[in-house]
Amino acid sequence: MKRILVPIDFSDVTPPVIDLARQLAKALGAEIHLIHVKELTAAAAPGTLGYSLAGMPELAPMAGVPVPGFEPMPETPPEDEGQTSKLAKWQAEIAQDGIKVSLYEPTGTVAEEILDQAHELNADLIVMGRHGHGAMYNLLVGSATKGVLKHSVRPVLLVPAPKS
Repeated sequence: MKRILVPIDFSDVTPPVIDLARQLAKALGAEIHLIHVKELTAAAAPGTLGYSLAGMPELAPMAGVPVPGFEPMPETPPEDEGQTSKLAKWQAEIAQDGIKVSLYEPTGTVAEEILDQAHELNADLIVMGRHGHGAMYNLLVGSATKGVLKHSVRPVLLVPAPKS
């Protein structure tokens, strides 16, 4: 095991995910590849009304449901200085342990970008957080973790969110 991909989302589970990945990398002599996906937001399609996904195709990309002919208008989120400094801090802390670390910040759909990066790097393991959102949240917003688990051909290690 030489390459560990670690998706970063700045949630409460991120520090434990990074700590576990760092321990694994140290023990195995592996390198860590951090990835933070800047998710595109979908603009509402004109004239779409209704209460289900069939009536609101703009929600489908977030729920992972394909809708033929629906093209969301990409809107890149503004840069967050706090997030950028946290990424740099985590990268420096990992490097201080003598672990080779790199950072990727693609823009797109979270699960797809994580899977694409895992394929491009030929990652041996994906270490990511599990948030424990409810079924309604996952239906409306989707779950990057669920998407990665469902479509990954690589091992995925889930780190549970800390108890609140």
